[in-house]
Amino acid sequence: MAAKQSELETFRLFSSPNDKSQLGLGFLDFTEKPLPPLPPCVEVVPSEVSSSVKCTVEPVNLNGLTLLKGRVSTQEVFALSNSDLVPGKYEGGLKLWEGSQDLVKVLRSEVQDGKLLLTGKRVLELGCGHGLPGIFACLEGAAVIHFQDFNAEVLQCLTIPNVNANLLKKSKPLATDVTEWNTRAEIRFFAGDWAFPM
Repeated sequence: MAAKQSELETFRLFSSPNDKSQLGLGFLDFTEKPLPPLPPCVEVVPSEVSSSVKCTVEPVNLNGLTLLKGRVSTQEVFALSNSDLVPGKYEGGLKLWEGSQDLVKVLRSEVQDGKLLLTGKRVLELGCGHGLPGIFACLEGAAVIHFQDFNAEVLQCLTIPNVNANLLKKSKPLATDVTEWNTRAEIRFFAGDWAFPM
């Protein structure tokens, strides 16, 4: 019993408040050398959209709602062969994740049932990739939509072209540097790790 009591004392789920060298959660605290600092969060402006990467647009049906989604090559953008994830380099933003589509379906259902009103709301889509939930929020009248992804390349090659395809004024041709959307919402794009405030 004494040995078990000793083992329990060496493992701390939470750090003591006086121990400033720890993160505060005992199971996450470690004494290995720290990782290199992450790149700072930066704003990507729509004029920084990539013109060297081919983005094709196709419709995606989300239970009766049709949005446009872009498709780009992981090989062309990151020189990777069809990878969903390379930690610290590519976090999967070029793939249309099923959870993103499901979120749009749920949001749409909640709006239709009168349980959710997006008009005038501020929306931050973290790990946006294609940006479909943020685009839907914009179409439903959100006042501010900020799209965030780990990679600036995802925003430049996919998110901004997707926003353009879904929100451009109809009289404008699809162009890479257009910032005149069919909305009065404030739309901004940020690249970087979630650890940095935006």
